[in-house]
Amino acid sequence: MTEAESRCSVFHLVNPLTTPWESLLTPLHERYAVQRVSMKEWIEELEKIQKPSDEDMLEKPALKLLPFYKSLVEGEGALSVPICVRRAREASKTMQSMGPISANLMAMWINQWQF
Repeated sequence: MTEAESRCSVFHLVNPLTTPWESLLTPLHERYAVQRVSMKEWIEELEKIQKPSDEDMLEKPALKLLPFYKSLVEGEGALSVPICVRRAREASKTMQSMGPISANLMAMWINQWQF
């Protein structure tokens, strides 16, 4: 069966250009007085909170996604598998012209989110 004959089209909407996490930390450090730690250390600190209270969840919303973050560090997460975006890029001018996430974009999002 050819793609034209297929009744189902799937497009992976993932930025094909990756950015190292370290390069996105500068805007965070410019805005907040936070200590730079590895993701593994950060997860270990979150895991120390055994039975999070409602207050813990408000102060550390990452607790809600802890299994996801752990899977990323352990290499079992969604981002550990290469995702083909060829078809999405062929079909989308935006995807064709998309650049990697930059420190400037991160700074803009931090301002927009108003943390």
